[in-house]
Amino acid sequence: MAKSLRKMLDNVTGRFWWVLIVHDCANSGSAQIMRVMRGRGAGRSFIDFSFAGTLEECRGFQLKNGGGADGVLLVDCVTPVKVVSDEVGSIADFPGYKAENLDSVESISGDFSVVALKNAVEDFSAEVGKFGFKILLHVPSLLVAAELISTSSEFPCVYTNCDGGFVRLLLSSNGKIVAGYKVVGDNVEQLKSFVCERFFLKNVVEEPFSIQPEMFAKIVAEDAWVFRTDGVPAFHTAVDKSAIQRIREAAFSRRVLKSCFVIALLSLLTLVAFRVGTTVYMERSESKIQGFKANVQKQKELSLILEKLENERAESESFLLHRSHVATSLKNFSINVTENVWITEWHISKGSHSVQGYAISPEDLSGFLSVLEKERNLVNVRLKTTEKTTWKNHQVIRFSLSAEDVR
Repeated sequence: MAKSLRKMLDNVTGRFWWVLIVHDCANSGSAQIMRVMRGRGAGRSFIDFSFAGTLEECRGFQLKNGGGADGVLLVDCVTPVKVVSDEVGSIADFPGYKAENLDSVESISGDFSVVALKNAVEDFSAEVGKFGFKILLHVPSLLVAAELISTSSEFPCVYTNCDGGFVRLLLSSNGKIVAGYKVVGDNVEQLKSFVCERFFLKNVVEEPFSIQPEMFAKIVAEDAWVFRTDGVPAFHTAVDKSAIQRIREAAFSRRVLKSCFVIALLSLLTLVAFRVGTTVYMERSESKIQGFKANVQKQKELSLILEKLENERAESESFLLHRSHVATSLKNFSINVTENVWITEWHISKGSHSVQGYAISPEDLSGFLSVLEKERNLVNVRLKTTEKTTWKNHQVIRFSLSAEDVR
């Protein structure tokens, strides 16, 4: 699932190269086209799909798979080339040719160069361009083959290949590529004899090498990713401007997609950090919140207790005030009771007094009323009833009166 998603994103963002390996241009040509996807890490590229056929069929295959506007990395197996090194001489030393008539490609290591006739290179690229291919890079196959060959041996070694109507030969000595040739034909021994005679070699080891299109495609694609198309050693073939614009658009799309991904990732990380921070804060604050709730509950309970105590205090004060008032009233009456006067009943309600008693004579009763009327804490002293009666065989006057406290 993840691999399919990555592959789909790579297709959308253009993380691939179309590699066209041309073996022959005669009779509609013979070629193989492959789409190389960029893997995760150096050297992990892979072939998405490939097709072998004529140049026209290869172009149709590219169009069918959505690559009509894409350029191709062209691997040239047709143009005759020659490998030279510093030990042999410069390209200006070729007899019969001027330097401006030759196209030279220096290897990445700088140990050797691949040389071809400029006219041959231009004719080949023009022939490929007739089928609608947009060339981004024009690489000689012998240069790619030299990168695959191990040159660790100190003794002279000849690497030969005969395929597709061409004979290819690479000569290495002291761990370096000394010379290389690519000629039309199939006579390997003739080319080998020429090289041995040219470099005065008698005993030389011969090792065959094979051209593997898939390996060539991966090497060229990897070099294009590492050095970009303008930094890869290649022939000076004119680059298609629309294909370069396509690459820039794909690169811009990748940058936009990466920016969106980074922004989305940062937003997600910010959200996660906020959630984590909120969770940590809530966990740390939970105990404080619980303590605060407990304090609030205690405050409520204390408020209820204080309210209850306040009510009880008010009731107690009211009761004590009532008792104090009654006691004061009783005191006022008791100190004013004259001689020969008795109080038998006394009621008090809301500051009103109702008193009943006995007096021996009317004068004693009158004196008692006079004393009550002079009391400054009493008002409205009134005699309500009088009645002569006997009490223990004595003539007495029974009376009732009322009075009010001063408010």
